Amino acid sequence: MSVNETFDGYYADTAYTPDQRRNWEEENPEREKIFGSRLSWDRKTQDTGPKEMYDPSHIEMAEVEEEKRQTSGVEGEAIFKQLKARYDHQAMMPPNYKTTAVVFYMATAFGKGFSYISAIGFVFFLLIYLLYLPTKGFDFKDYLEVVEGFFFLLSPIFLASVFFWKVGDFLEKKRPDIFLGLRKGPVWKADRQTGNLTLYNPKKAWKKRVEAPFYEFDAYLQSSPDTQGSATYTLILHHPKTGVSQKMKSFFPSTKMQGELIAGWHFLQRYMDVSQPLPDVPGLEIHRHKDPTTAKADKRRRRNPRFWRDKTEGEIKKIQEDKYRKNIRLR
Repeated sequence: MSVNETFDGYYADTAYTPDQRRNWEEENPEREKIFGSRLSWDRKTQDTGPKEMYDPSHIEMAEVEEEKRQTSGVEGEAIFKQLKARYDHQAMMPPNYKTTAVVFYMATAFGKGFSYISAIGFVFFLLIYLLYLPTKGFDFKDYLEVVEGFFFLLSPIFLASVFFWKVGDFLEKKRPDIFLGLRKGPVWKADRQTGNLTLYNPKKAWKKRVEAPFYEFDAYLQSSPDTQGSATYTLILHHPKTGVSQKMKSFFPSTKMQGELIAGWHFLQRYMDVSQPLPDVPGLEIHRHKDPTTAKADKRRRRNPRFWRDKTEGEIKKIQEDKYRKNIRLR
């Protein structure tokens, strides 16, 4: 009996299970390849994920998003249109950031940093100069002239830094749509119910580049040198039939730790596999009872429905660090 039949048609006939991938690989042994290391598929999907997936802050984020969704009553694609992201029992759709998001974030961060550095530097200079003066004979007039000159030297830097910092803070709180630079449409969608992975044109809202069964995609790790020459890895999904590829860094950021991205690949497979429960991570806990396979497994295992929410932040962070230490050994 199929998973779809077991749960009265909740999942589409195309919903993903590992058997589909095995059959597809046998039928397509000479499929197109791209640059990078092609990752293997799990014969039985693993309940794991990168460090970020176990962040305790995801609990509150999920609760806030769920409250907004319930208040507005939106469903399906309307969830992303309202929240500009989606992460629940049915689909994963990461935010689609504009380039301006990086500019605003960096300007705010540098502004805040240089505000503190210039202020602390000015105070430090005053103290050092006060200690230095007695060795040369104290002249208060000369001291004031030096302080005034140093003040006029630093003040433009300080004022500009405060301006960028406060403008960034204001936009983040009052106009997050501008600060985050979120586009109207998604960049990709992993649909657990249908088993499809959809890649969108990142600059043309909701225009599909390809929509195909998840099992038709190959996963690759591509490496490129950073400014110091160290390898930085990126997870990429490639659809051999159409030749379309997609960097997955909007959900699984590029990193020097390739094991983190391999864990991300395991996470994505487990999320899509309807023969197994959802990945047991903080951000998905409030949705577990809505997914039939997950609800059945949790009932059988007598899982505490508040397993993550009843833990302290410190307890979750310890689990998070344990996962990370295991991930960095993955190859």
